[in-house]
Amino acid sequence: MNSAEPFAAADLAIKVVQWEDVFVVIDDGAGRVSDYALAQRMIAEHGSRYAAGIGCLVIIPVDAKPPSERVRDAMKAALAVVRLRCLCWLVEGVGFQAAMARGVLTGLRLVANRSYETHVSRGLEEALTWMLPHLEGGTSRIEAVSRAAAAIRARRAEGSH
Repeated sequence: MNSAEPFAAADLAIKVVQWEDVFVVIDDGAGRVSDYALAQRMIAEHGSRYAAGIGCLVIIPVDAKPPSERVRDAMKAALAVVRLRCLCWLVEGVGFQAAMARGVLTGLRLVANRSYETHVSRGLEEALTWMLPHLEGGTSRIEAVSRAAAAIRARRAEGSH
């Protein structure tokens, strides 16, 4: 599948987009446990089509609020149902708040014991340039960065995140 395909229902507080073997979650901190329960089913269905595994891109918009502990647990459960090859957090924005969020995520990724690669990014192209070589097809996937970014942006523009 070469275009972004929406999964999210209109009443979700998060936005979910898929592009090939990349699963994108956009959450400004309003995500609820129930949103991630649905996302878990979406991720499992999406991942079932990619035996080699998928990549997950979590986009944290400007002025996002940190999720509650219950929501963080639901996020972890959602990711546990699929073979992840990589996870990238894209923290949007500049200034102190964005830098602080990137710093916290970088620290967490260094101490976490995960079976997949992780990265913290500041832009969509940067995130995809890091992610795609970690997925099936390796470095040959770099040529798809622009196409993937355009598809993800187009789907995202349809909503409020």
